[in-house]
Amino acid sequence: MKVSQISIGLVAALLLSACTSLVEKGDKLYGQGMYQQAAEFYEKALLEDPEDVEAKQRLAETRSKIIDRGLIEVRMLRLGANYRGAASKLESLLASQNQWHVETMGAQAATQREEVQAVEGWLKTEAKQLAGLSQPDPFKWFEHEYRNLIANAQLKGELQQYRSTLNKAGKQQCLALAKQVQGQRFYLHELTQRYCALWQQPVTLTLDKSDKSRFTGLKVSKRERFNTPDAQGHRYVLRNAQADMEQAFQSSPWFSHAGADTLLLTLEGKVQYRKKTAHRQVEKRYVITELKPDPKDVNNKLATDVEKAFAYQLKEHQETYSVNVSYSGNLLGLRLSNSESGSYDNLTRSHNIEFAEADVAPLSADYINQVQKFEQHLTQLSTDFSSDLNKLWQQRYCSMVNQSFVAEQALRCAQIEPDNDFVNRWAKQTFGVDYKAMQVLYGI
Repeated sequence: MKVSQISIGLVAALLLSACTSLVEKGDKLYGQGMYQQAAEFYEKALLEDPEDVEAKQRLAETRSKIIDRGLIEVRMLRLGANYRGAASKLESLLASQNQWHVETMGAQAATQREEVQAVEGWLKTEAKQLAGLSQPDPFKWFEHEYRNLIANAQLKGELQQYRSTLNKAGKQQCLALAKQVQGQRFYLHELTQRYCALWQQPVTLTLDKSDKSRFTGLKVSKRERFNTPDAQGHRYVLRNAQADMEQAFQSSPWFSHAGADTLLLTLEGKVQYRKKTAHRQVEKRYVITELKPDPKDVNNKLATDVEKAFAYQLKEHQETYSVNVSYSGNLLGLRLSNSESGSYDNLTRSHNIEFAEADVAPLSADYINQVQKFEQHLTQLSTDFSSDLNKLWQQRYCSMVNQSFVAEQALRCAQIEPDNDFVNRWAKQTFGVDYKAMQVLYGI
């Protein structure tokens, strides 16, 4: 019982020491005016011990400093006539306060109210200008970007005056998109469905029954040549790699339940293993103490060190292990293939002799872990497989623009490159905002 209590006390002390160290680091940064970095240490301390009163107090003080400094930055931006910058910074501060569950008080609250009122005019002007555009999405994105500031300035009611105009524009945009949905435009179909649903515009959309550019799954045929005593272990790892690749394919943009066919892929594993064992005679010299007659006194014996030799047989194992794994397939005329290979040599020794006087103990051979090596190469191959799928998708949809397929192509390219220039040019031309804004607004 006493040992248990001591252990618990030691663990508690170590935890306390760790937390104190984090608080001390935070204090040092706080003293240097590095409030954001200091807050991170106090947060870590509270993760270690949620009841750490000192860390809680320090974090509250630091967050108050962050708000103070932020409000100063807001004022400087506003005084420099950078109202957009001031509004964005103020929005960030309000979002942080909501996340931290803090409410400003006293002079700090008064300053914040003053800054909110100061950018209120810019918010109204910006809203009026955006509401006058033919595209409704810039206004919708404006409301999202400044949602905390709009709520704090109590402008939601005032912005309602634009709702009718925006709804009309949204419905018109929906109908314009719907006219393009046909044939193989499956990604445009999904966007249009979401877009029209949010603008409450009913539409009837028609597509082909199957997407000829995607697949319902991956069918892997395995080829194996395992010249090794542990062929079964290698087969098990190869089966796991097959499952990993099938999962990777389902996570890639090439997979769709609406696909027209199954992608055929050949997964090949080759292993060659050789081991040569030779026997070698080893001699270990050691010293023992023996009592021998004293040449000066026949009645006496002297302790004398005597060197002896102990001979035993040692086995030397020379291993060679080579591995090659690869996959190959044809993805709509695009070559899908890759390979991984390696060769390993190892010399190891063993014997089962034990002779304490010569400090000789049994020695086990340290053989190559063949299955582990095989698995490492297959893991890399699986990683390459995911990368290659994305590269071929990029090659097909991001590299060359098909003018009759622009919207669908841009949406497909965006699956792996949402920041692609082509994608964002299309999004801004069509909706007035970039693709990431559309992702947020419509969940595409």
